[in-house]
Amino acid sequence: MKLIDGKSVLLGMGLGIIITAMIGFIFFLGYTPQLKDTEIIDRARNLGMIDPYENGTDIKRNRDGTLLFTVYQDEDFTDISKRLYEAGLIDSSIEFELIIKKQGLENSIKPGQYTITSEDDAKSIVRKITEQQ
Repeated sequence: MKLIDGKSVLLGMGLGIIITAMIGFIFFLGYTPQLKDTEIIDRARNLGMIDPYENGTDIKRNRDGTLLFTVYQDEDFTDISKRLYEAGLIDSSIEFELIIKKQGLENSIKPGQYTITSEDDAKSIVRKITEQQ
């Protein structure tokens, strides 16, 4: 008689994996760890963290977590791209400038304040500031 049977070990491991998966599935059923932007901002404030856009002049944070970006009169699109890049709102200032040049929108930028969400990329920001909805 064998001391340890290979089939029994495999059966035991398989049952253990299945039971663990079932327990994990039951535990995480209905669990939603995602927080809304406003909840994250409120928690950060309570912990003493400072939002770099909270008291900004060019870029301000709205209560819903979006950003309010200001485009000034007679501001060049290269200056806008640099500000957006330095604020971390676009991945590349060169890409932003190329989109504007490719579409011939150098003189179509409208001064004003624009709401930018976390889902906005360079193309959507160009559409917003040139009012191409």
